[in-house]
Amino acid sequence: MKSFKILWFNWRCIKHPLAGGAEVYTHEIAKRLVKRGYEVILVTSKPDNLAKQEIIDGYKVIRAGNKYTVYLCARQIYRRLKKNGWKPDIIIDEVNTIPFLTPKYVAEPIVMLIHQLCKECWSYAIHPLAQPIGWWLERSLHRTYIKSIKNGKVGSVITVSDSTKQDLVNLGYPADVVHIVYNGLDWELYRSLDASSRENDEKENLCVYIGRITPYKNLEDLLEAWKIIEQEEDEPKLIIAGRAERKYLEKLRRIARELGLERIRFMINISQQEKLHLLRKAKALVYTSVREGWGQTVLEAAACKTPTIAYNVPGLRDSVKHMETGLLVELGNIQELAESMELLLKDDELREELSKNAAKWAEQFSWDKTAKEFEKSLDVILTEEENC
Repeated sequence: MKSFKILWFNWRCIKHPLAGGAEVYTHEIAKRLVKRGYEVILVTSKPDNLAKQEIIDGYKVIRAGNKYTVYLCARQIYRRLKKNGWKPDIIIDEVNTIPFLTPKYVAEPIVMLIHQLCKECWSYAIHPLAQPIGWWLERSLHRTYIKSIKNGKVGSVITVSDSTKQDLVNLGYPADVVHIVYNGLDWELYRSLDASSRENDEKENLCVYIGRITPYKNLEDLLEAWKIIEQEEDEPKLIIAGRAERKYLEKLRRIARELGLERIRFMINISQQEKLHLLRKAKALVYTSVREGWGQTVLEAAACKTPTIAYNVPGLRDSVKHMETGLLVELGNIQELAESMELLLKDDELREELSKNAAKWAEQFSWDKTAKEFEKSLDVILTEEENC
């Protein structure tokens, strides 16, 4: 088997201070492709505390620029690598709102990887009035890729959920080139937990949110709903944990003080073991995002036998099965959100049924399976190139 070379562009790597589910996806697949014999270079932005280059689990990471300039730096690095004799066989252009626009300058076949559209998230990322302009800009940038699919330069589009596929088809992407490759789970990590203690774990009167603490996660709604819980119940606790954008975290803490919330705790930059401990102890994971690509933590919670309460929005409606693995709530309905949390905090029989179903649902996902499906999308294009 030929050792194919992959040049992968993503605005963040797994070690970035604000890395989220997309970066987990990239990391888990890249390291498995390396084990399969591929050579992978990931080009990404450079936070101050990370090296310009390093090897992570077998793949090389080259960092340059910030979240805005990384797109220009990627083009320069691509040209420098080729000038120095390293020629990729395929380019993976991972789109996180702003794409790398690789069809404009690369010669090699392109695979587009997109977890979600930004769409209404523009209101949260910048300003409510920015949404129409941001969404217009986003749609305009995607036209480059749609055109490049028609002329054969972009060979495949990979996404992670039915919701995002439908969003892309609605934008004009041909349905037959958009392939869904779902997120996975690292079952070695879960098996490493002491099985007997996991079986005997007692749930605490606890709800958690675990993920990036950033505006489009819409955690203000969670705080508003928690105010209702605290007014009616004496014991339950809420923990909001994850990698945080400083200004948004300060805003949430201010709101919590203004609401007089007493049984809430913020935990920043928790370890993997801390995350698993919280997911195993919580009676519910709560997600109030306005949209997701999939919701990686939802899957991780399911593997820990914890159901999820989430807004019924793209991505989350794919990873949460209403009244089977969790509860879906109308976007922005604070009262319904509070009632759903109260239900899972109190109704042991329902929660245990959802927990059982969630664990069974999680069993069908693994990163090994995801990587194999991802590789299939690459193989089709690489085989075509070899035959040309």
